[in-house]
Amino acid sequence: MDVYQLIGDVPDYHEFLTVQELSASSRDLARRYPKLVTLQTIGTSTEGRPMEMLTIGKGPKRALLIGTPHPNEPIGTLTLEFLTRRLCQDDDLRDELGYTFYVIKCADPDGTILNEGWFKEPFTPLTYALNFYRPPHREQVEWSFPVHYKSLHFQSPCPETKAIMEVMAQSRPTFLYSLHNAGFCGVYFYVSRPLPGLFPRLRRIVASQGLPLHQGEPEVPYAKRLDEGVFALFGVQETYDYLARNLNEDPAPFIEGGTSSDDYLKTLATSYGLVTELPYYFDAVLQDRTLAGISRRDAILQGVFRVDSIYHDIREYFAIVSRGAPRDRLYRSIDDYAKKTPKRLAALKREVEAPQYAREATRAEVFDSTVCRVFQHMLYLGEVYRLAVARGNEEVSRVVRRRLEEVCGQIAGQSNMQTLPLRKLVAVQVGAGLHALAAWRETSSEGSVIG
Repeated sequence: MDVYQLIGDVPDYHEFLTVQELSASSRDLARRYPKLVTLQTIGTSTEGRPMEMLTIGKGPKRALLIGTPHPNEPIGTLTLEFLTRRLCQDDDLRDELGYTFYVIKCADPDGTILNEGWFKEPFTPLTYALNFYRPPHREQVEWSFPVHYKSLHFQSPCPETKAIMEVMAQSRPTFLYSLHNAGFCGVYFYVSRPLPGLFPRLRRIVASQGLPLHQGEPEVPYAKRLDEGVFALFGVQETYDYLARNLNEDPAPFIEGGTSSDDYLKTLATSYGLVTELPYYFDAVLQDRTLAGISRRDAILQGVFRVDSIYHDIREYFAIVSRGAPRDRLYRSIDDYAKKTPKRLAALKREVEAPQYAREATRAEVFDSTVCRVFQHMLYLGEVYRLAVARGNEEVSRVVRRRLEEVCGQIAGQSNMQTLPLRKLVAVQVGAGLHALAAWRETSSEGSVIG
């Protein structure tokens, strides 16, 4: 079976599906293929919405695929829409892969609904920011799995994570695909470990869609690079050690959350994890590896200075609109950001004192540090705007929106930002998943190689 022929059938998507549309699609699939597909409710969300899971096929190996582990990252829902239908329609594909698939299209229905305001709209950075929501660490499906590490003892997974833990305990999956995406960057991957021949396949699948590998700074300073555009998956332990090293204090109260799905699954089964991080937006400078005449350290510190300005705006206006506000999801998200960002920035400032940051930065690294980093932080200004609107504070909502428009204008003036086609992004996520499924299968048994 040819992966490139398969991903050529990915539809030309132009919008994302709502939680209701995803559920309706799953019910339709179960009706069409009753002997092949089982649809079940595995739990309820924090706000009482059903969490649904499709089980497809009866292969000897078991794969768990999770959509919206972060609710502002819905590209994976389109990937799962395509994959689930293709697995049902293509007997040869199922037989060749040899897996039973457990598919949770929407792991965070409550948070996803809070992002639906931008799902059907022209996807500009401003529209995204004005309708953005991301939970605090302790409420994220991906990062609220139980963990005990040094002084960090987290045993309060959110209801959505509890449901996934039960699925893991019952099915003991040997492959985990947590479907994430990033924002303004190139394509990059996280894997549990290197597998023979996998990394070249991942690079080829990205190149086949004319998409770029990420050449900027890694997502977190402690990411371990395995190959170009490929990093090792990590748990909260690496975060803990990074913060302890740079803050000179116990980081456990600051972390206030759990570990990742991949890290937790390793306590239950010998498994392989893959994450394919995809951008919404890109600028060609993020591929430019020519030297920029500035050190990595100075570029990162310039970015921190710009972020600090946005942080102070967020803190100032949140202090106004939060008075007497219910501690709802938006409140908790902004409150978490406002409390933790100063220490995150302080840790980064200390980290860049290390010798490796003295080398001259590439243009891609400078752009990532000074422009893309600002993009990520300004999204929380959008949450402040939403809270101001919900509280009926027209003055603050007007001022914050104007500030958001200003920041978006600055980013546009400093970049040649382009919105990437969803079809290409989904094709990469589908193709990377199929390659990794095959490579993991091939480590323990003979089988045909997916080309």
